[in-house]
Amino acid sequence: SIGEFRFEPLAPCDVAAELAELRQAYSKLRRAIRVRVHKSVSDDSIVAATAKKFAETSVGTIVGWMTAQTCHFAIFRWLGSPDVSHAVKSLSARLIYAALVSAVAPLISWSLRGVELHHMHFIADQVQLIRICLPMVFAWAWKDVVSASLQMAGDDLWLQLLGTLFVTSILVAVESSPQYRRATDAVRGHGGRRGLRTHVMAMLGNLGLAVGFAWNSIFSWAPKRAFSAVGAPLFVFMVQVVYYVVVTSSIILIGLCLRGRGRRLAGREHLVEEDPESQGGGHDAERLVTHSVKSIADDIEKAGRSVTTSALHFVYAWAQLDTLNALFFTYLLGCDGPTTCGYQSNFYFAFVATFAFARAAAMLKMQRRLTRWNRHSAALMVKALSLNTGWAWANFCKTAIDEAATHVPIDPLRSYLLCTAFAWMGITFLHRSLEVELRAWDRHCRGEAESCELILR
Repeated sequence: SIGEFRFEPLAPCDVAAELAELRQAYSKLRRAIRVRVHKSVSDDSIVAATAKKFAETSVGTIVGWMTAQTCHFAIFRWLGSPDVSHAVKSLSARLIYAALVSAVAPLISWSLRGVELHHMHFIADQVQLIRICLPMVFAWAWKDVVSASLQMAGDDLWLQLLGTLFVTSILVAVESSPQYRRATDAVRGHGGRRGLRTHVMAMLGNLGLAVGFAWNSIFSWAPKRAFSAVGAPLFVFMVQVVYYVVVTSSIILIGLCLRGRGRRLAGREHLVEEDPESQGGGHDAERLVTHSVKSIADDIEKAGRSVTTSALHFVYAWAQLDTLNALFFTYLLGCDGPTTCGYQSNFYFAFVATFAFARAAAMLKMQRRLTRWNRHSAALMVKALSLNTGWAWANFCKTAIDEAATHVPIDPLRSYLLCTAFAWMGITFLHRSLEVELRAWDRHCRGEAESCELILR
């Protein structure tokens, strides 16, 4: 001992074993850090992708509505014919506009194919904005045609159902055709020629909004009759909530059944490909005919599932928006709907909905749901929130334009032209700002991942 200190002899130790334990602990630490950084970067990427998709859908909805209303006013006035009823003239104007859009939209999409402007970010962002808006402009044009047609049917539910089945069958026939599948694959970059006809066929797939609107008119027929019967805003809101719960449960159940049916058919097709003899015996010609008939039936069923899923998605989106409108505008403000309230209240609703819906969509996208029911419900809600944001801003634009006309004796067509130009200018600025921020965010995520790899080397 030296003074108060006493040195004890060190216990014998295995240096190799200690080093092995240190290496194992270091490896665990590296894996934990990698997992944590990967999860953080993955979550950031999900938020960025969700925000981009949310903004694109909302912007496309606003542009589609504004362009459709402006062109409808212009064509409606050009038609003249005071002897023709307003409903017939409105349907004619909608049909002319839809025909023009059907010719122009694929032409613009075809002319912009393969345009890559890596060193001209501003022009590239505007090209991307046009590409985003074209499908919704096309979809909104044909949705207005269906809306005008159903208005001519009046309150006749069976006539509306017949028209809805007719529109649905047209879209199923289009999506089940081999030309449509080849066109969509080519436009998405999966090979094939990308000619003008290809873009025309691919654009037809955006008719889901029109089909969804038609089925929404069928689903909401009974609640609308109940609204007129109950009268009181509180009871209207209660009826709408019940309708939302019933429709949501039904849509989720139908979606899960369709998805399960699709998986079973995919498994059966896989077995047939592995064992061609399972198709049955017989001559080669008979087997070829049987296979062709089965292939056509499977294509029609696949298209039917796709069209049904898309239509029900829009039905759910409208049910969700109608419920929120019933709460805010009908129950709290005492209006019949958003278009009967002032533009101030519509602005408050759209402004709050933009941030609340964007936040909710990002949270739902990052959450891991355990049951298929909850996963399907979250997917429906994420898609609906972006659409409802665009529809909320469209309602604000309509009420703002109508209110401006009461103060200034201006022609409605000029009002819509001015507001459409202003909306395009504002959307261009917002889209450009969003793209700049998203590119900066991507660089940040890549930098975080690279820094982590350098530290752990």
